[in-house]
Amino acid sequence: MVFGPITLGATASSGLPVSYSVTSGPATVSSNVLTITGAGSVTVQASQSGDANWNAATPVNQTISVAQKTITDSITANNKTYDATTTATIATRTLSGVTNSDVVSLTGGTATFAYKNVGNGKTVTVTGLSLTGANAGNYVLASTSATNTANITRATLTVSATGVNKIYDGTTNATVTLSDNRLAGDVLTTSYTTASFADKNVGNGKTVSVSGIAISGTDSGNYTANTTASTAANITKAAPP
Repeated sequence: MVFGPITLGATASSGLPVSYSVTSGPATVSSNVLTITGAGSVTVQASQSGDANWNAATPVNQTISVAQKTITDSITANNKTYDATTTATIATRTLSGVTNSDVVSLTGGTATFAYKNVGNGKTVTVTGLSLTGANAGNYVLASTSATNTANITRATLTVSATGVNKIYDGTTNATVTLSDNRLAGDVLTTSYTTASFADKNVGNGKTVSVSGIAISGTDSGNYTANTTASTAANITKAAPP
């Protein structure tokens, strides 16, 4: 960070030239031109060395306080597939207002969606942002938080069927139980419309086709599920009348 130049204008009653030096702080001086190179307290000393007719003047110090420059931050967030959490990830971090080629970067931060559910343009809030880099001490963030938006898309729910063996009854009707890979804690109910053997005859490991699979419940909108499944079961001989 470089501020300036600042032209210094001290004078001596003798009319002799005044020279300047920086006794402390982040600044440089050349002739009567002061350049601030960072935030902090800068002390400049003015001196007049005298000549054959005049004694040297007592040096005079002047202290200048240089505040940190306020800069603004922004972020973007990655879209994600529904995972039953509000966790978000930061895609990019950007700073606005950094002077010249100063080495300052935006770092850190925890990103969260407001809600866990599927949706487009969902607000993502990042907190705990900070600055890093060789010149970070010369700057302060206008806010350590930032917001943007991102999407949460539906997760794939795989619904599987397990066939139930039956005694021959002259029909292809079958019964199955359903299971799925829902995320822990989600509230879902699975159902199906029909389950059928390929034919009515006795046999082991007979294919059962399931159709009309549907999901319902509080978290059903966060998933896309298959509507059909296949499994196997046995049809055993019926007892004689």
